[in-house]
Amino acid sequence: MSVRLALLARAGAPTGGVVITADASPRARTHPHLVPLWRGLVVYRVVALVAAVVNIVRFDDEWARPVLGIVVVAAMAVWTAISSRRYLRSGDPATAVADLLLTALATASTLLVDTPDRLAAGGPVITTVWSAGPVLALAIAFGWRGGLSGALVTLAVLFGVRRALDADLLFDAQLLLVAGLAVGLAADTMRRSVEQLRAAAAREAATAERERLARDIHDGVLQVLALVRRRGDELARHGVDAPAVELARLAGEQEVALRRLITSAPVPASDGTVDLSSRLAGLLPTHASLAVPAHAVPLPATVVDELAAVLREAVTNAAEHAPDAGLWVLVEADDDAVTVSVRDDGPGIPDGRLEQAAAEGHLGVAGSMRGRVRDLGGTLSLHTGPGEGTEWEIVVPRKEA
Repeated sequence: MSVRLALLARAGAPTGGVVITADASPRARTHPHLVPLWRGLVVYRVVALVAAVVNIVRFDDEWARPVLGIVVVAAMAVWTAISSRRYLRSGDPATAVADLLLTALATASTLLVDTPDRLAAGGPVITTVWSAGPVLALAIAFGWRGGLSGALVTLAVLFGVRRALDADLLFDAQLLLVAGLAVGLAADTMRRSVEQLRAAAAREAATAERERLARDIHDGVLQVLALVRRRGDELARHGVDAPAVELARLAGEQEVALRRLITSAPVPASDGTVDLSSRLAGLLPTHASLAVPAHAVPLPATVVDELAAVLREAVTNAAEHAPDAGLWVLVEADDDAVTVSVRDDGPGIPDGRLEQAAAEGHLGVAGSMRGRVRDLGGTLSLHTGPGEGTEWEIVVPRKEA
């Protein structure tokens, strides 16, 4: 039980539902899907440290400064303990970068521990295979690019120490590059798999919730709206006054719009995008015509929300000022931008009317529509005139999600 859950229970807070809190264990801060890789790295680092100890003991009588070598290996042991704890605790990428720098210094210290002639003749470096640790750490933390970068830096340090492009260095290069790329690709694959699994779970949960809401709405709101519409039809057949019939007609339109909304609401894709066409289809009144591309128009969910709000404001204005006019919405998309056009064949907007509305404090166009489009980095154009209808053209740049 986490600390927060225990405190809630002690304070008498309800614990019957699901309470999601951070676990008190430090290891909980590590990405769960990368924990096996970090554990494998720690095991490798400990084994490599043992190899470095054996190396310093084995060639004790051959080192130029064996005491300095022992000091370096002791420092390696201390750093192995510190870095291993941090890797298991948080998988901190900064630790991997620090690991690379300190390991490079330890490898370069071979120039002080041994003579240049012996190193040029193929003598071992003091860090041995321990120097591959940061390559694996960077691969886990940053993917294959991190592994490749770590391998290149480590190879540059090894070349600077040995000062010869011999068979041993080429063999080390193969191992480091293969290890960095392989572990990095494995880490990237694990991250993508987890994100896809989370997205699939989110879509499944969203679909289940939408179906539940659809059932609840069908059993309540939709049945009432359908009843009002049917009674309105009966009143119309009996010649009852127009206001009651008009209310019934509006109820019928809302019934259709609500059914379309709960059945066509888009579910976010695995990359966090939403199909703009599906979202806009659920916002339009029943008499509106919507023309969209044959393919989906994926955009970030936040952008789609803002465009939906702009369209809702335009449709509301059209319904208020031209209730009997036709309404057409066109969605166009290319590689650079998405264009949404909203047109009606009403009486149009007189010159100066928008400025007058803004001066009177009505900020639907100036604040809501123009402000939202401006925040998206797009443009909002108005084409209107007395007797010419009204057309809004919304152009938003298409950025990579």
